[in-house]
Amino acid sequence: MIEHGRRLDEVVFADTGGEVPETYDYLKDVSSYLKEHGVSFRRVASRFGFLYDCCERRRVIPSEIWRWCTRGFKIRPIYAYYRSFGTHVCQYLGISYEERDRMRESGVPYVTNKYPLISKRINRDRCVDIIIGAGLKLPVRSGCFFCPFNSLSRWVEIHRNHSELYSRAMLLEENSKHFPRQKLVRLSLRMLKQKLENHEPIPQIHVRRPCGSECLV
Repeated sequence: MIEHGRRLDEVVFADTGGEVPETYDYLKDVSSYLKEHGVSFRRVASRFGFLYDCCERRRVIPSEIWRWCTRGFKIRPIYAYYRSFGTHVCQYLGISYEERDRMRESGVPYVTNKYPLISKRINRDRCVDIIIGAGLKLPVRSGCFFCPFNSLSRWVEIHRNHSELYSRAMLLEENSKHFPRQKLVRLSLRMLKQKLENHEPIPQIHVRRPCGSECLV
């Protein structure tokens, strides 16, 4: 949008407090880039605090079915900020063309969702070109380190690069009042940890249905 001179007032990021360190470092680069182009960067958060702390207090884990974490810690903080304007808002979501089935209405009358990448048929490879062409580094995958939508490769990555975060996710899983009936990964994070550290084969883990577009707001 900056490259083509399209109006962009502000970039809004809902901070759950659960991103990996690389994502928070990347936000600094993004903020600097936006400032150079006259676009402000706004970080919002839930009035209830960070998601991990809430889960810990309630002794639950995020649900891939009910999606209360997405609603309460992503959508509501962003929409509350929009309501403070007292006017209609056009919200741009960065979903690439091959994921166009994730398009949806905002669900509220004061927000209209726009999908500029899809309207221009820009796929993931082209997104990479645009990011590099802007002089930015490629970002790591964003999302909470204790997200139930994490793939097996994502859990392996967190275990390898952020063992302390993996341990926190494991403790949260086991602290849940619904454990072991409900887990963040089918065979439990502790069992997965043991298999990774003992170099044992890992059973086939079912593929989670993809999350919605809210984390890309």
